[in-house]
Amino acid sequence: MPIHNLGYREWEGERESGNSRWTVVAGIGIRRAWQSAWLRRIAFLVWGPPLAYGVLIFLFEQVLTSNTQGNADGMRELLRLLLPAEMFPVVQVTLDGLNGADREELLNAARPIFWKSVLLQLQRSQAIGMVVVVGLIAPSLISQDVRSRAFLLYFSRPLTRVQYIFGKCATVLCYLLLTCTLPQLLLYVFAVLLSPDISVISQTWDLPLRAVAASAAMIVPTTLLALMLSSMTVESRFATFGWFAIWIFGLAAFLVMQNLNGDTSELVLRMSFLFLLYSDLSVAILDIPSFSPHADTQFAFVFALCVICFAVIYRKVSAPLRA
Repeated sequence: MPIHNLGYREWEGERESGNSRWTVVAGIGIRRAWQSAWLRRIAFLVWGPPLAYGVLIFLFEQVLTSNTQGNADGMRELLRLLLPAEMFPVVQVTLDGLNGADREELLNAARPIFWKSVLLQLQRSQAIGMVVVVGLIAPSLISQDVRSRAFLLYFSRPLTRVQYIFGKCATVLCYLLLTCTLPQLLLYVFAVLLSPDISVISQTWDLPLRAVAASAAMIVPTTLLALMLSSMTVESRFATFGWFAIWIFGLAAFLVMQNLNGDTSELVLRMSFLFLLYSDLSVAILDIPSFSPHADTQFAFVFALCVICFAVIYRKVSAPLRA
């Protein structure tokens, strides 16, 4: 057949929506990140705490099946171990109002508080693993594209900058959902299975939804912050240093301001360290009784952080296209 008779041919493969183009970027990032042996080890290790906390919930349920006085005393001791020191007095006041209550009323009041407290502690333990997971994945996602000029390949296709950013975010979110959100849902399933009665679902049905929301309040700003650092440099090691420096210096700033004998406002103190900020957001979303008048301000701060990080990423991604 002569070459001039070939012409254009109709595409015979399966067509996909243009809105799914970001999945190609996400898929490449997920496969490349999984090649890290340390990431695979951490991904498996994070599934251990839900099993341990499941046993704790089982012990709590056994305490509640004993006599009424034992219920109250045993439950208070377990909550004292789980809850932060500043929150336990508030919960204790709530439970003291149940003195003389029958077993069913005590169960209905104590179980949701305890299960929420266990979820809070699980989220706190996962925050440490989250810092390491993000530090292994995010710093190289955009910085390597800038250094290798991979933008020329990405944007030679009908791929928008928002789709590119969303694909990079999906890479990090995939592993954070695997290491943070899914273990919390697994813990809830264990708690239901280890409970003496399936009726606990009627008292705790909202916990999976709250756990997902609390997890999102932690992993979304974390992802955007890490990708912003990655977009600001062509060397991934600088982005890695900046990521861990935020957490280390944040802890140092918190410890310094904590020792200023009350000269620093409580709001600034809680927001100076991301770990405490995320913990306060989780307390508010899980609806654990506490005196936290700054929850609205903290939510607004996290939202503003997400907007600023996304704006910086968008600008940095757009810069090579303007050159």
